Amino acid sequence: MRISADWSALVLRHSAAFLGHRADAGEGDFYDFAALHARTVYLDALLLGTLQRDHIDQLTDELSGVFDGPHLSAQVGSLERNIALFRSTYWRQHLTAHGPANELLLAFQAQYRLPERFAEILAEAADYSRLVQNQESQQISGALGVLTILGLPLGTALSILQVLGDQSTAHLLVALGLSIVATAAALTTRYGRLVISSLRGGAGPEPPT
Repeated sequence: MRISADWSALVLRHSAAFLGHRADAGEGDFYDFAALHARTVYLDALLLGTLQRDHIDQLTDELSGVFDGPHLSAQVGSLERNIALFRSTYWRQHLTAHGPANELLLAFQAQYRLPERFAEILAEAADYSRLVQNQESQQISGALGVLTILGLPLGTALSILQVLGDQSTAHLLVALGLSIVATAAALTTRYGRLVISSLRGGAGPEPPT
């Protein structure tokens, strides 16, 4: 990367080299000013790029282990918080308003494909988030189904007793017993099994291969 007519920067795999295009004239030469920049703002750009690379590596590891824990929603929630923290704190593609420091940072990011890797992390995290939302929707639907199965026989029985004006305790207990039997029978049907499976979250998602 050409910084000026006198010197250039070469972004390497684990560092950077600053190369002069002419002989150093000694004390007071422009290279003294260039060395100051190399040790301050240009070094800051490389250090920021290193921090970004390390955090993206950590996020990639978290993505790989998102199915390891028993609670997918908790794993995905933690991953999303870490992504948001990284984005707000470290993910910068401009260190200064303009100048070679920005170009150094962009060159370092390109060396490690950081923008592409972070975009892949965002896309995969969004897929996991949709998966969690689908699971939660299934569980809510299952809970509503259970309430329907439990409430319909009982509500029907109590309504019949109320219409008949029957206040007998024995008849009320019989109605409750019949409601329990009807509920148990409903839970053994295909619909009942589907409701229970939805409430439990099904068999759980298979990790990607």
